[in-house]
Amino acid sequence: MALYVFGKLLQYSEPLVPQNMKTSEPVPLGVPSSSPIDDSQGTNRKPSHLASLALALAAATAAIFGGYHWAKDKEERLLHSAAPEFCDAKLHGVALIREALTRPDTLVFFGSSELIPNVPLKGVDFFAESPTGFSMFPVGKAGTSALSVLQKLGCAGEELVGKKVVLSLSPSFFQSEEVDSKYFEGNSSKLQLKEFFGSYRFSDSLKQDVAAQILKYPKVFEGDWTLEFTLRRIAKGGQWDHFLLTMFEPYMAFDRAIGRMQDHVEAAFALNGEPEVAAVSAFRPKRGRSLNWDELFRTAEQQSKALASKSRNGAPVIVRSKGSWDKQFVAKMQKAQEWKDFELVLRLLKETGARPLVISMPLHADVLEAQGVSEEARMQYGAQLREMTKKYNAPLVYFSDHETDPVFFVDQHDHIGSKGWWFYNKVLDDFYHDRLGLNQVAHLPKP
Repeated sequence: MALYVFGKLLQYSEPLVPQNMKTSEPVPLGVPSSSPIDDSQGTNRKPSHLASLALALAAATAAIFGGYHWAKDKEERLLHSAAPEFCDAKLHGVALIREALTRPDTLVFFGSSELIPNVPLKGVDFFAESPTGFSMFPVGKAGTSALSVLQKLGCAGEELVGKKVVLSLSPSFFQSEEVDSKYFEGNSSKLQLKEFFGSYRFSDSLKQDVAAQILKYPKVFEGDWTLEFTLRRIAKGGQWDHFLLTMFEPYMAFDRAIGRMQDHVEAAFALNGEPEVAAVSAFRPKRGRSLNWDELFRTAEQQSKALASKSRNGAPVIVRSKGSWDKQFVAKMQKAQEWKDFELVLRLLKETGARPLVISMPLHADVLEAQGVSEEARMQYGAQLREMTKKYNAPLVYFSDHETDPVFFVDQHDHIGSKGWWFYNKVLDDFYHDRLGLNQVAHLPKP
Protein backbone atom coordinates (compact mmCIF):
# COMPACT_ATOMS: atom_id res chain seq x y z
CA MET A 1 0.00 0.00 0.00
CA ALA A 2 2.90 2.34 0.74
CA LEU A 3 4.23 1.70 -2.76
CA TYR A 4 0.79 2.48 -4.16
CA VAL A 5 0.76 5.83 -2.33
CA PHE A 6 4.29 6.49 -3.53
CA GLY A 7 3.22 5.90 -7.13
CA LYS A 8 0.31 8.29 -6.79
CA LEU A 9 2.61 10.95 -5.40
CA LEU A 10 4.91 10.53 -8.37
CA GLN A 11 1.97 10.82 -10.73
CA TYR A 12 0.77 14.14 -9.34
CA SER A 13 4.10 15.69 -8.35
CA GLU A 14 5.67 18.57 -10.33
CA PRO A 15 8.32 17.67 -12.91
CA LEU A 16 11.90 17.87 -11.75
CA VAL A 17 12.70 20.35 -14.56
CA PRO A 18 10.41 23.40 -15.03
CA GLN A 19 8.40 23.22 -18.23
CA ASN A 20 9.52 26.70 -19.30
CA MET A 21 13.18 25.76 -19.07
CA LYS A 22 14.86 24.03 -21.98
CA THR A 23 18.04 22.38 -20.81
CA SER A 24 19.43 22.28 -24.35
CA GLU A 25 19.63 26.11 -24.57
CA PRO A 26 22.79 27.82 -23.24
CA VAL A 27 22.52 30.25 -20.34
CA PRO A 28 22.61 33.79 -21.72
CA LEU A 29 25.66 35.87 -20.93
CA GLY A 30 25.22 38.57 -18.37
CA VAL A 31 22.50 36.84 -16.46
CA PRO A 32 23.18 37.30 -12.77
CA SER A 33 23.88 34.19 -10.77
CA SER A 34 20.84 34.85 -8.57
CA SER A 35 18.54 34.52 -11.58
CA PRO A 36 15.93 31.74 -11.43
CA ILE A 37 17.82 30.14 -14.30
CA ASP A 38 20.88 29.73 -12.11
CA ASP A 39 19.95 29.35 -8.47
CA SER A 40 23.34 28.05 -7.40
CA GLN A 41 23.36 30.63 -4.58
CA GLY A 42 20.16 29.08 -3.24
CA THR A 43 18.29 32.37 -2.81
CA ASN A 44 15.28 31.11 -4.82
CA ARG A 45 15.89 27.37 -4.57
CA LYS A 46 12.73 25.25 -4.38
CA PRO A 47 12.54 22.31 -1.96
CA SER A 48 14.00 19.12 -3.32
CA HIS A 49 11.36 16.97 -5.00
CA LEU A 50 13.08 13.83 -3.80
CA ALA A 51 12.98 15.11 -0.23
CA SER A 52 9.27 15.91 -0.59
CA LEU A 53 8.53 12.49 -2.00
CA ALA A 54 10.54 10.84 0.74
CA LEU A 55 8.65 12.84 3.35
CA ALA A 56 5.30 11.92 1.77
CA LEU A 57 6.28 8.26 1.59
CA ALA A 58 7.32 8.32 5.24
CA ALA A 59 4.00 9.93 6.18
CA ALA A 60 2.08 7.33 4.19
CA THR A 61 4.04 4.51 5.80
CA ALA A 62 3.43 5.97 9.25
CA ALA A 63 -0.28 6.25 8.47
CA ILE A 64 -0.41 2.63 7.32
CA PHE A 65 1.38 1.27 10.37
CA GLY A 66 -0.59 3.57 12.64
CA GLY A 67 -3.83 2.33 11.10
CA TYR A 68 -2.68 -1.26 11.49
CA HIS A 69 -1.94 -0.84 15.20
CA TRP A 70 -5.24 0.99 15.70
CA ALA A 71 -7.07 -1.90 14.04
CA LYS A 72 -5.17 -4.52 16.07
CA ASP A 73 -6.02 -2.68 19.28
CA LYS A 74 -9.71 -2.77 18.33
CA GLU A 75 -9.51 -6.49 17.56
CA GLU A 76 -7.83 -7.30 20.85
CA ARG A 77 -10.16 -5.25 23.06
CA LEU A 78 -13.45 -5.90 21.30
CA LEU A 79 -13.12 -9.44 19.95
CA HIS A 80 -15.70 -10.92 22.30
CA SER A 81 -18.12 -8.14 21.39
CA ALA A 82 -18.04 -9.49 17.83
CA ALA A 83 -18.83 -13.06 18.90
CA PRO A 84 -22.62 -12.90 18.33
CA GLU A 85 -22.31 -10.79 15.16
CA PHE A 86 -22.64 -12.00 11.56
CA CYS A 87 -20.56 -9.24 9.97
CA ASP A 88 -18.56 -9.79 6.78
CA ALA A 89 -15.30 -9.03 8.58
CA LYS A 90 -15.90 -12.08 10.75
CA LEU A 91 -17.40 -14.46 8.19
CA HIS A 92 -15.26 -13.60 5.17
CA GLY A 93 -12.20 -12.07 6.78
CA VAL A 94 -9.04 -13.41 8.36
CA ALA A 95 -8.09 -11.05 11.17
CA LEU A 96 -10.86 -11.86 13.65
CA ILE A 97 -10.58 -15.63 13.18
CA ARG A 98 -6.81 -15.52 13.73
CA GLU A 99 -7.21 -13.28 16.77
CA ALA A 100 -9.78 -15.65 18.29
CA LEU A 101 -7.49 -18.63 17.78
CA THR A 102 -4.63 -16.90 19.62
CA ARG A 103 -6.74 -16.39 22.71
CA PRO A 104 -6.57 -19.05 25.43
CA ASP A 105 -9.86 -17.74 26.84
CA THR A 106 -11.76 -18.42 23.60
CA LEU A 107 -13.14 -21.56 21.95
CA VAL A 108 -13.78 -21.11 18.22
CA PHE A 109 -16.91 -22.87 16.99
CA PHE A 110 -17.53 -23.42 13.25
CA GLY A 111 -21.17 -24.02 12.45
CA SER A 112 -24.03 -23.16 10.14
CA SER A 113 -27.67 -22.08 10.47
CA GLU A 114 -27.97 -23.47 14.02
CA LEU A 115 -26.15 -20.28 15.08
CA ILE A 116 -28.95 -18.02 13.84
CA PRO A 117 -32.16 -18.63 15.91
CA ASN A 118 -32.28 -16.66 19.13
CA VAL A 119 -33.26 -19.21 21.75
CA PRO A 120 -32.48 -19.37 25.48
CA LEU A 121 -29.16 -21.04 26.37
CA LYS A 122 -27.75 -20.42 22.90
CA GLY A 123 -24.03 -21.12 23.19
CA VAL A 124 -22.64 -17.70 22.33
CA ASP A 125 -24.94 -16.10 24.93
CA PHE A 126 -24.48 -18.82 27.54
CA PHE A 127 -20.67 -18.43 27.50
CA ALA A 128 -20.64 -14.66 26.93
CA GLU A 129 -19.54 -13.86 30.49
CA SER A 130 -17.13 -16.83 30.65
CA PRO A 131 -19.06 -18.60 33.44
CA THR A 132 -16.69 -21.58 33.38
CA GLY A 133 -13.54 -19.75 32.28
CA PHE A 134 -13.91 -19.26 28.53
CA SER A 135 -16.05 -17.64 25.86
CA MET A 136 -17.40 -19.15 22.65
CA PHE A 137 -16.57 -17.51 19.31
CA PRO A 138 -18.95 -18.88 16.64
CA VAL A 139 -18.15 -18.54 12.93
CA GLY A 140 -20.75 -19.39 10.32
CA LYS A 141 -24.22 -18.68 8.98
CA ALA A 142 -26.89 -20.43 6.92
CA GLY A 143 -25.45 -22.69 4.23
CA THR A 144 -21.93 -22.91 5.66
CA SER A 145 -20.98 -26.34 4.35
CA ALA A 146 -17.69 -28.17 4.90
CA LEU A 147 -15.83 -26.56 1.98
CA SER A 148 -16.75 -23.12 3.36
CA VAL A 149 -15.51 -24.13 6.80
CA LEU A 150 -12.26 -25.30 5.22
CA GLN A 151 -11.61 -21.77 3.95
CA LYS A 152 -12.16 -20.29 7.40
CA LEU A 153 -9.84 -22.85 8.98
CA GLY A 154 -7.24 -22.71 6.22
CA CYS A 155 -6.87 -18.94 6.33
CA ALA A 156 -5.66 -19.20 9.93
CA GLY A 157 -2.48 -21.04 8.88
CA GLU A 158 0.03 -21.19 11.72
CA GLU A 159 -2.49 -19.88 14.25
CA LEU A 160 -4.35 -23.19 13.93
CA VAL A 161 -1.41 -25.31 15.07
CA GLY A 162 -2.26 -27.20 18.24
CA LYS A 163 -5.48 -25.23 18.87
CA LYS A 164 -8.83 -26.61 20.00
CA VAL A 165 -11.64 -26.02 17.50
CA VAL A 166 -15.21 -27.28 17.29
CA LEU A 167 -16.97 -28.36 14.09
CA SER A 168 -20.75 -28.55 14.21
CA LEU A 169 -22.28 -30.69 11.45
CA SER A 170 -25.74 -30.34 9.95
CA PRO A 171 -26.93 -33.76 8.68
CA SER A 172 -28.99 -32.14 5.93
CA PHE A 173 -25.78 -31.33 4.03
CA PHE A 174 -25.11 -35.08 3.79
CA GLN A 175 -28.54 -35.84 2.36
CA SER A 176 -27.96 -34.07 -0.97
CA GLU A 177 -25.60 -35.30 -3.66
CA GLU A 178 -24.42 -31.78 -4.53
CA VAL A 179 -23.71 -28.71 -2.43
CA ASP A 180 -26.06 -25.81 -3.15
CA SER A 181 -23.90 -23.49 -5.26
CA LYS A 182 -25.71 -20.32 -4.22
CA TYR A 183 -25.13 -20.99 -0.53
CA PHE A 184 -21.53 -21.99 -1.12
CA GLU A 185 -20.73 -18.93 -3.22
CA GLY A 186 -22.25 -16.68 -0.55
CA ASN A 187 -20.12 -18.31 2.15
CA SER A 188 -16.83 -18.26 0.22
CA SER A 189 -14.08 -15.68 0.66
CA LYS A 190 -11.40 -14.75 -1.87
CA LEU A 191 -9.11 -13.50 0.88
CA GLN A 192 -9.47 -16.68 2.93
CA LEU A 193 -8.72 -18.81 -0.13
CA LYS A 194 -5.64 -16.74 -0.99
CA GLU A 195 -4.33 -17.10 2.55
CA PHE A 196 -4.88 -20.85 2.49
CA PHE A 197 -3.15 -21.41 -0.85
CA GLY A 198 -0.36 -19.00 0.09
CA SER A 199 0.43 -20.82 3.33
CA TYR A 200 3.39 -23.19 3.56
CA ARG A 201 1.69 -25.04 6.39
CA PHE A 202 -0.40 -27.23 4.07
CA SER A 203 0.72 -29.97 1.69
CA ASP A 204 0.65 -29.64 -2.10
CA SER A 205 -1.66 -32.64 -2.36
CA LEU A 206 -4.24 -31.05 -0.04
CA LYS A 207 -4.09 -27.75 -1.90
CA GLN A 208 -4.47 -29.54 -5.23
CA ASP A 209 -7.58 -31.41 -4.08
CA VAL A 210 -9.12 -28.25 -2.61
CA ALA A 211 -8.38 -26.25 -5.77
CA ALA A 212 -10.10 -28.89 -7.89
CA GLN A 213 -13.20 -28.57 -5.72
CA ILE A 214 -13.25 -24.76 -5.76
CA LEU A 215 -12.94 -24.66 -9.56
CA LYS A 216 -16.40 -26.24 -9.76
CA TYR A 217 -17.82 -22.89 -8.61
CA PRO A 218 -16.61 -20.19 -11.06
CA LYS A 219 -18.43 -17.36 -9.29
CA VAL A 220 -16.19 -17.85 -6.25
CA PHE A 221 -13.14 -16.51 -8.12
CA GLU A 222 -14.94 -14.40 -10.73
CA GLY A 223 -13.22 -11.05 -11.34
CA ASP A 224 -10.00 -11.97 -9.50
CA TRP A 225 -7.37 -13.15 -11.96
CA THR A 226 -4.77 -13.81 -9.24
CA LEU A 227 -7.05 -16.26 -7.44
CA GLU A 228 -8.16 -17.93 -10.67
CA PHE A 229 -4.53 -18.21 -11.83
CA THR A 230 -3.56 -19.78 -8.49
CA LEU A 231 -6.45 -22.23 -8.52
CA ARG A 232 -5.83 -23.44 -12.06
CA ARG A 233 -2.08 -23.82 -11.63
CA ILE A 234 -2.38 -25.66 -8.30
CA ALA A 235 -5.15 -27.92 -9.58
CA LYS A 236 -3.08 -28.88 -12.62
CA GLY A 237 0.04 -29.40 -10.51
CA GLY A 238 2.63 -29.79 -13.29
CA GLN A 239 6.24 -28.65 -13.25
CA TRP A 240 5.46 -25.71 -15.51
CA ASP A 241 2.59 -24.73 -13.20
CA HIS A 242 4.90 -24.79 -10.17
CA PHE A 243 7.41 -22.65 -12.07
CA LEU A 244 4.74 -20.06 -12.92
CA LEU A 245 3.52 -19.98 -9.33
CA THR A 246 7.08 -19.42 -8.12
CA MET A 247 7.61 -16.59 -10.61
CA PHE A 248 4.42 -14.82 -9.58
CA GLU A 249 4.74 -15.48 -5.84
CA PRO A 250 6.23 -12.01 -5.01
CA TYR A 251 3.21 -10.34 -6.59
CA MET A 252 0.82 -12.81 -4.96
CA ALA A 253 2.43 -12.12 -1.56
CA PHE A 254 2.03 -8.38 -2.09
CA ASP A 255 -1.61 -8.90 -3.10
CA ARG A 256 -2.26 -10.92 0.07
CA ALA A 257 -0.56 -8.25 2.20
CA ILE A 258 -2.85 -5.57 0.77
CA GLY A 259 -5.86 -7.81 1.42
CA ARG A 260 -4.81 -8.42 5.02
CA MET A 261 -4.38 -4.70 5.65
CA GLN A 262 -7.81 -3.92 4.26
CA ASP A 263 -9.26 -6.76 6.30
CA HIS A 264 -7.80 -5.35 9.54
CA VAL A 265 -9.30 -1.95 8.79
CA GLU A 266 -12.71 -3.42 7.93
CA ALA A 267 -12.65 -5.52 11.11
CA ALA A 268 -11.82 -2.44 13.19
CA PHE A 269 -14.66 -0.44 11.67
CA ALA A 270 -17.04 -3.36 12.23
CA LEU A 271 -16.03 -3.40 15.91
CA ASN A 272 -16.00 0.37 16.31
CA GLY A 273 -18.64 1.43 18.80
CA GLU A 274 -19.07 -2.03 20.32
CA PRO A 275 -18.95 -2.12 24.13
CA GLU A 276 -15.73 -3.42 25.65
CA VAL A 277 -16.36 -6.77 27.31
CA ALA A 278 -13.10 -7.09 29.24
CA ALA A 279 -9.80 -5.36 29.79
CA VAL A 280 -6.79 -6.37 27.73
CA SER A 281 -5.11 -7.83 30.80
CA ALA A 282 -8.05 -10.23 31.17
CA PHE A 283 -7.34 -12.05 27.89
CA ARG A 284 -6.44 -15.32 29.53
CA PRO A 285 -8.41 -18.28 30.88
CA LYS A 286 -10.63 -16.91 33.62
CA ARG A 287 -11.38 -18.57 36.91
CA GLY A 288 -14.73 -20.16 36.27
CA ARG A 289 -17.30 -21.43 38.68
CA SER A 290 -19.14 -24.71 38.98
CA LEU A 291 -22.53 -24.72 37.31
CA ASN A 292 -25.60 -26.65 38.35
CA TRP A 293 -26.05 -28.48 35.07
CA ASP A 294 -29.01 -30.51 36.34
CA GLU A 295 -30.92 -27.35 37.18
CA LEU A 296 -29.96 -25.84 33.85
CA PHE A 297 -31.27 -28.95 32.11
CA ARG A 298 -34.66 -28.68 33.78
CA THR A 299 -34.83 -25.03 32.77
CA ALA A 300 -33.81 -25.85 29.19
CA GLU A 301 -36.46 -28.53 28.88
CA GLN A 302 -39.16 -26.21 30.18
CA GLN A 303 -38.09 -23.49 27.74
CA SER A 304 -38.06 -25.95 24.84
CA LYS A 305 -41.54 -27.19 25.66
CA ALA A 306 -42.76 -23.61 25.86
CA LEU A 307 -41.26 -22.85 22.45
CA ALA A 308 -42.79 -26.03 21.02
CA SER A 309 -46.25 -25.06 22.27
CA LYS A 310 -45.99 -21.77 20.39
CA SER A 311 -44.72 -23.38 17.21
CA ARG A 312 -47.05 -23.74 14.28
CA ASN A 313 -45.19 -26.73 12.89
CA GLY A 314 -47.56 -29.66 12.63
CA ALA A 315 -46.71 -33.32 12.28
CA PRO A 316 -44.98 -34.15 8.97
CA VAL A 317 -47.30 -35.39 6.26
CA ILE A 318 -46.70 -39.08 5.49
CA VAL A 319 -45.85 -39.41 1.80
CA ARG A 320 -44.39 -42.96 1.74
CA SER A 321 -44.73 -46.12 3.76
CA LYS A 322 -42.01 -46.80 6.32
CA GLY A 323 -38.84 -48.25 4.82
CA SER A 324 -39.95 -47.80 1.20
CA TRP A 325 -37.35 -45.08 0.60
CA ASP A 326 -34.41 -46.66 2.41
CA LYS A 327 -32.44 -47.66 -0.67
CA GLN A 328 -32.74 -44.24 -2.29
CA PHE A 329 -31.90 -42.43 0.96
CA VAL A 330 -28.74 -44.45 1.60
CA ALA A 331 -27.57 -44.21 -2.01
CA LYS A 332 -27.99 -40.42 -2.09
CA MET A 333 -26.33 -39.99 1.30
CA GLN A 334 -23.31 -42.10 0.34
CA LYS A 335 -22.82 -40.09 -2.86
CA ALA A 336 -23.07 -36.72 -1.11
CA GLN A 337 -20.29 -34.30 -2.03
CA GLU A 338 -20.25 -33.15 1.58
CA TRP A 339 -18.39 -36.32 2.64
CA LYS A 340 -15.48 -35.50 0.31
CA ASP A 341 -15.40 -31.89 1.48
CA PHE A 342 -15.60 -32.91 5.13
CA GLU A 343 -12.67 -35.26 4.64
CA LEU A 344 -10.66 -32.35 3.21
CA VAL A 345 -11.39 -30.45 6.43
CA LEU A 346 -10.19 -33.38 8.55
CA ARG A 347 -7.02 -33.65 6.42
CA LEU A 348 -6.34 -29.94 6.94
CA LEU A 349 -6.78 -30.22 10.70
CA LYS A 350 -4.49 -33.24 10.85
CA GLU A 351 -1.74 -31.42 8.92
CA THR A 352 -1.80 -28.52 11.38
CA GLY A 353 -1.91 -30.69 14.47
CA ALA A 354 -5.08 -28.93 15.58
CA ARG A 355 -7.28 -30.51 18.25
CA PRO A 356 -10.77 -30.72 16.78
CA LEU A 357 -14.07 -31.85 18.22
CA VAL A 358 -16.79 -32.90 15.79
CA ILE A 359 -20.40 -32.52 16.96
CA SER A 360 -23.28 -33.74 14.85
CA MET A 361 -26.94 -33.05 15.33
CA PRO A 362 -29.30 -36.00 15.10
CA LEU A 363 -31.40 -36.69 12.05
CA HIS A 364 -35.06 -35.68 12.13
CA ALA A 365 -36.67 -39.10 12.63
CA ASP A 366 -40.25 -37.88 12.26
CA VAL A 367 -39.54 -36.07 8.99
CA LEU A 368 -37.57 -38.93 7.47
CA GLU A 369 -40.04 -41.60 8.57
CA ALA A 370 -42.83 -39.63 6.87
CA GLN A 371 -40.68 -39.79 3.72
CA GLY A 372 -40.32 -43.56 4.01
CA VAL A 373 -36.88 -43.81 5.69
CA SER A 374 -36.57 -46.37 8.46
CA GLU A 375 -34.32 -46.31 11.54
CA GLU A 376 -32.05 -48.94 9.98
CA ALA A 377 -31.35 -46.67 6.99
CA ARG A 378 -30.85 -43.63 9.20
CA MET A 379 -28.17 -45.50 11.15
CA GLN A 380 -25.99 -45.49 8.02
CA TYR A 381 -25.28 -41.78 8.52
CA GLY A 382 -23.87 -42.33 12.01
CA ALA A 383 -21.86 -45.35 10.88
CA GLN A 384 -20.23 -43.47 8.01
CA LEU A 385 -19.57 -40.44 10.21
CA ARG A 386 -17.88 -42.53 12.89
CA GLU A 387 -15.76 -44.31 10.31
CA MET A 388 -14.46 -41.06 8.82
CA THR A 389 -13.72 -39.30 12.11
CA LYS A 390 -11.99 -42.42 13.44
CA LYS A 391 -9.78 -42.46 10.33
CA TYR A 392 -8.42 -39.03 11.29
CA ASN A 393 -8.55 -39.59 15.06
CA ALA A 394 -11.04 -36.77 15.55
CA PRO A 395 -13.28 -37.12 18.63
CA LEU A 396 -16.96 -37.24 17.75
CA VAL A 397 -20.13 -36.58 19.72
CA TYR A 398 -23.17 -37.64 17.72
CA PHE A 399 -26.54 -37.02 19.37
CA SER A 400 -28.21 -40.00 17.71
CA ASP A 401 -30.25 -40.77 20.84
CA HIS A 402 -32.22 -37.58 20.31
CA GLU A 403 -33.52 -38.06 16.79
CA THR A 404 -36.97 -38.85 18.21
CA ASP A 405 -36.83 -36.13 20.88
CA PRO A 406 -39.64 -33.69 19.97
CA VAL A 407 -38.02 -30.66 21.65
CA PHE A 408 -34.31 -31.12 20.86
CA PHE A 409 -34.83 -28.93 17.79
CA VAL A 410 -36.72 -25.68 17.60
CA ASP A 411 -38.15 -26.48 14.17
CA GLN A 412 -38.03 -29.15 11.45
CA HIS A 413 -34.68 -27.90 10.16
CA ASP A 414 -31.19 -28.24 11.65
CA HIS A 415 -31.89 -25.58 14.29
CA ILE A 416 -31.46 -26.75 17.85
CA GLY A 417 -33.56 -25.33 20.67
CA SER A 418 -32.78 -24.64 24.32
CA LYS A 419 -32.61 -28.33 25.16
CA GLY A 420 -30.29 -29.00 22.24
CA TRP A 421 -28.06 -26.13 23.27
CA TRP A 422 -27.87 -27.51 26.81
CA PHE A 423 -26.24 -30.64 25.43
CA TYR A 424 -23.98 -28.64 23.15
CA ASN A 425 -22.89 -26.33 25.98
CA LYS A 426 -22.15 -29.24 28.31
CA VAL A 427 -20.00 -30.92 25.65
CA LEU A 428 -18.18 -27.65 24.85
CA ASP A 429 -17.43 -27.09 28.52
CA ASP A 430 -16.09 -30.63 28.93
CA PHE A 431 -14.03 -30.31 25.76
CA TYR A 432 -12.44 -27.00 26.77
CA HIS A 433 -11.55 -28.35 30.23
CA ASP A 434 -10.24 -31.68 28.87
CA ARG A 435 -12.99 -33.72 30.52
CA LEU A 436 -14.37 -35.15 27.28
CA GLY A 437 -13.57 -38.78 26.50
CA LEU A 438 -12.85 -39.75 22.89
CA ASN A 439 -15.77 -42.16 22.80
CA GLN A 440 -18.26 -40.12 24.74
CA VAL A 441 -21.89 -40.42 23.69
CA ALA A 442 -24.42 -37.87 24.95
CA HIS A 443 -27.48 -39.28 26.70
CA LEU A 444 -30.38 -37.73 28.53
CA PRO A 445 -29.58 -37.33 32.22
CA LYS A 446 -31.42 -39.65 34.55
CA PRO A 447 -34.52 -38.13 36.16
